[in-house]
Amino acid sequence: MQTTIACLTAPGKAAIATLAVRGPQAWAITLAHFMPRKGSLPDTPDAGQYWYGRLGNELADDVVLAVKQGLPTIALEVHCHGGVEVVRMIQELYLEHGAILSPWQDETNGLFETLAHASTVRTANILLDQVSGAWQVCMRELADPDPVRGTQVRQRLAELIPLGQHLVEPWQVVIAGAPNVGKSSLMNALAGYTRSVVSPSAGTTRDTVALRLAIDGWPVEITDTAGIRAATNDLELQGIERAQSVARDADLRLWLLDGSTGPIFPDDPVGWHFLINKIDLPAAWDWQSLPEALRISARTQTGLTELCEMISRQLVPQPPLPGEAVPVTAEQAALVGKKR
Repeated sequence: MQTTIACLTAPGKAAIATLAVRGPQAWAITLAHFMPRKGSLPDTPDAGQYWYGRLGNELADDVVLAVKQGLPTIALEVHCHGGVEVVRMIQELYLEHGAILSPWQDETNGLFETLAHASTVRTANILLDQVSGAWQVCMRELADPDPVRGTQVRQRLAELIPLGQHLVEPWQVVIAGAPNVGKSSLMNALAGYTRSVVSPSAGTTRDTVALRLAIDGWPVEITDTAGIRAATNDLELQGIERAQSVARDADLRLWLLDGSTGPIFPDDPVGWHFLINKIDLPAAWDWQSLPEALRISARTQTGLTELCEMISRQLVPQPPLPGEAVPVTAEQAALVGKKR
């Protein structure tokens, strides 16, 4: 493995610059050229340690040295003055002793770029934890000689892979059902404004209509589909086929039933979560016959809080704790499967 140095901050003049140093010689080079203001450096550093001191030889700068990751692969951050020449001086110091320049993207596994696209505070905080070293800490736990502990860590990481794939890309939630059961009205109620065309005429929505929003801090794209029934024309048939295709690919499928008329169920109920809408109207059938169904009213917004809680719980059953590692990249997800 090669020792690398990368500038994590933007090139050009600035008050402070941050450089990342990683690899087998990172600590040896630093030991030889860093003088702390107080005390001395340990032979082997631990993650979380930091010192203030001078880095360099004849030319030197006052820097803060932080250990982001300890053994087996030491990773450091050097926080120095942001002048172009100061950054170049520190880079050359490490290059002269065998390090190579590395793009900043290589040092962060693209996490900073991913963080820039986070659409909610909750997902941004999870990504910040990963940028701050949560993954590296977890990798040390995964290497624990206790096989039971290693298995527990691996299982938890595997559970979080779907979440890692949806910190930027939204979860796909589809609302389906027979025509005129209130799918578009429900979507509008969740969004807080009119997004779909709503009409008392059955079959108005001819194609899927998608809306992005945040539910419990998770990015979600809700799709309102055409009413599923025996089509009366080619245009409606296309909408129904599109609805069925979207439903097959969704992360969560909600089937809406009309509580004020006879219920119409999907051909295959497996994988659907049932909602009984229009509970503000007189019941036309025994709702108790479907005890697992959530009862709501899109018109009065009754039950929408419970619906959002259910959506969040189904998508992310066990959210990560603060500072917990989450596999974000494809490489990290693959590594979870390889670790045995």
